[in-house]
Amino acid sequence: MDVTLNGARIHYERAGAGMPVVFLHEGIADSRMWQPQMAAFAREFDVICPDHRGFGQSELPLVEWSPIEDVLALMNELGLKPAHLVGASMGAALAIDFALDHPDRISKLVLVGPGIGGADFGKKYPHLFDEIRLADEAKDLERLNRAELRLFLDGPNRPEGYVSDQRIRQLVSDMNGRALRSDFDSAPTRDLDPPAVERLGEISASTLVVEGDSDAPMIFDATELLMKSLPRARKAVIHDAAHLPNLEHPDEFNRLVIDFLREF
Repeated sequence: MDVTLNGARIHYERAGAGMPVVFLHEGIADSRMWQPQMAAFAREFDVICPDHRGFGQSELPLVEWSPIEDVLALMNELGLKPAHLVGASMGAALAIDFALDHPDRISKLVLVGPGIGGADFGKKYPHLFDEIRLADEAKDLERLNRAELRLFLDGPNRPEGYVSDQRIRQLVSDMNGRALRSDFDSAPTRDLDPPAVERLGEISASTLVVEGDSDAPMIFDATELLMKSLPRARKAVIHDAAHLPNLEHPDEFNRLVIDFLREF
């Protein structure tokens, strides 16, 4: 389904009925990363999975824009109030920002391999990004795609190609490949000021932080900060998973998150 929000055509998938759950994808993906979750969650929830601007089938007008305002506009368009937010990486950072800006519009938060607005934990581990940086400087999108899958899909401490399911590799390669062709530099985002990293203690929503134990170390740093800062947070670890635990171990992921969302 498509809808025009704040001057951009936004694509989203929707299934099921019940308490709304909005899934926000990560930066190497689009809404298709949630395919293993759609049917399972739709048995008892109203599941909404949008493509952020410039990802998947959503447009990227070359103007300044606000990811928070796009999520709010989608929720208003669909009459969602309140909703659970499930965000991964970039989507987790957006979920945190949204919770700070519109606390009355959310119920629970699920943050998967989280990013945090205003934090740059990656600068502690520059060697992890050497191949990504070289590919980016060479403007070699195919090489850049492979390097990002190597770091985020396989994980820095597992061999390249460790995730051997070709359906997953091809899906992530296609999702990330589409995003890499978008001109994000010409469509800057308006971010929270002050940034989320300075305001985490304001979040009162019950929160589940999910990490794969083979993810990159900056994700562990982000998780540690969230656990220290969020007053109602708990952590779940999915073993033998990197940055996309919902794709590597969908049954375990679905059980953990659905059980959390069912709680009163």
